[in-house]
Amino acid sequence: MKKKIILSSILLAVLFTVVYFWNKYSYAGEEKYFSSTTKPEKGLQIGIIGDSWVVRQNLDSLLVKKLSDKGIQAQIYSSGNPGAKTRMIYENLFKDKDQEFSSKKVIEKKPDYCIVIAGVNDAAMHLGPQFYSHHMLMIVKTLLNYNIRPVVVSMPEFGLEENFKSKNIVSALSNKGAELVLNGGTAFKIADYRKALQEDFKNNGLDQKVIVLNFDEVSRDFEKDRNLYADPLHLNKLGYQKFSDFLTRSIVNLEGVK
Repeated sequence: MKKKIILSSILLAVLFTVVYFWNKYSYAGEEKYFSSTTKPEKGLQIGIIGDSWVVRQNLDSLLVKKLSDKGIQAQIYSSGNPGAKTRMIYENLFKDKDQEFSSKKVIEKKPDYCIVIAGVNDAAMHLGPQFYSHHMLMIVKTLLNYNIRPVVVSMPEFGLEENFKSKNIVSALSNKGAELVLNGGTAFKIADYRKALQEDFKNNGLDQKVIVLNFDEVSRDFEKDRNLYADPLHLNKLGYQKFSDFLTRSIVNLEGVK
């Protein structure tokens, strides 16, 4: 009886481990594009999709105000999913509008541009550059299918090492295990994620179709710019002011060369 209990416990532990890693590291299946006959409204329309960086400090309101100060009137449609990996951000584009965190409404508004702010959670969970790049490509291709110009913010600078130090032992071990399998035990850097996406854009012929905004213009070093961060993963109010200024300048420039 004792052996059976031990064996059952081992099997349950193995099953739990398999399910855990599958849910964490598996890639999204390709969703079928839905038909949308809506026509874009007049004037500049901007979508924003991503993770908590979209919603923590009312980024949409900040942009509307700062664009207005520059003489540009814009309607902004935003959808942020706190804690979301790029896989979920992609899947949210296809959720019914009554489902939580659905960003389908952004597509159906047919904005001129859609700003994509994502990747912090991928890096924080040590999912690897290929996971990030794969799902970013899927997001970009979906937007392009609906004639929406993707504007991708490069993987934001954040406290990657500081965040790792705060993890519990289970998360820390799973992250180290992933790096052992994916990168020979060497920790991934933010630059690795950025490089993978740039290469995949080029290899897929998307580098001329996607606008990439360099987050280094906001912050290039977490340690030196701690005054811009509320914690290792998020900007504070001052950080959002600088981030929204950066996005505003970028949109003004885009409209100037449209």
